[in-house]
Amino acid sequence: MNVFASISLAVGVAVAVAASSPAMAGGSAVAGSWSGEMRQIDPDGESKYPMTLVLQGTKGTSSYPTLKCGGTWSRIGETKDGYVIYKEKVANDDGGSCIDGVVIVRVDAGKLILGWFAAFEGTPSLASAVLEKEAKQ
Repeated sequence: MNVFASISLAVGVAVAVAASSPAMAGGSAVAGSWSGEMRQIDPDGESKYPMTLVLQGTKGTSSYPTLKCGGTWSRIGETKDGYVIYKEKVANDDGGSCIDGVVIVRVDAGKLILGWFAAFEGTPSLASAVLEKEAKQ
């Protein structure tokens, strides 16, 4: 099994488990404004770009300014050990070409660890980030 298939399977299992689990305290731990750099891996290469994320309750918003897109996040579940799973619905600005995906986040050592997965035209796309919490204004 290749790395893309392994990650796809892991995301599917996590979503299935989380969807059947009651809401846990992990959702409140991820709440807030976060920022950092996303690292995306596709079969034809790797790219890095800045992102910001705001999570509150069961919703969130993401922004990828250099990609000319952003998304709205809807929580679809969480695990007992603090992983929270979201569905991201993307909106592209002029020139943007981002796609919808599934995201798993967890706070660890005060940082938001993020894993994103999507498929487009039969090809997997993976990204990850370590985001810092923004100071309250």
